[in-house]
Amino acid sequence: MRRLRLPLLFLAMASSIAWAGQVYEWTDANGKRHFSDTPPAGIDAKPTGIRTSAPKPSTQSAGGAAQSTSDAPTTWAEKNADFAKRKAEQADAAAKANEEAEQARRKKEACEQATTQLKLLESGGRVQRMNSAGEREVLDDAGRAEEIARTRDIMNQVCN
Repeated sequence: MRRLRLPLLFLAMASSIAWAGQVYEWTDANGKRHFSDTPPAGIDAKPTGIRTSAPKPSTQSAGGAAQSTSDAPTTWAEKNADFAKRKAEQADAAAKANEEAEQARRKKEACEQATTQLKLLESGGRVQRMNSAGEREVLDDAGRAEEIARTRDIMNQVCN
């Protein structure tokens, strides 16, 4: 049992040193060497140069206060919220792009229909349309001129 305690003691000491930021060394009055993460008061302790963890990066601002160099979230909750925000922004951007593509497609389709209608009206052939009563009526020259003007207005709106 005694043999098991000593390795466990060393393991506990090593793990406590591993969590320290800087390791200091000093010799007491009896000549015994000691190691610790905090130097004792009143004793000349020397840093060993062993750093067990990376120092936190910080920069000095004009006021002299330390500021973190990264604006990245530090906790899992903040990281998760940041991820959800990015996903929502991507979904919004994709929806907006799809909507713009659909509007462009509709505009192109309306332009093609107006162009076809104008060609038909300018061809000089007989053109019929349905009136408000649902009956067919043949366009005379005045009706044809009205339809050509209306179709050109539509083309100016959707084709440009």
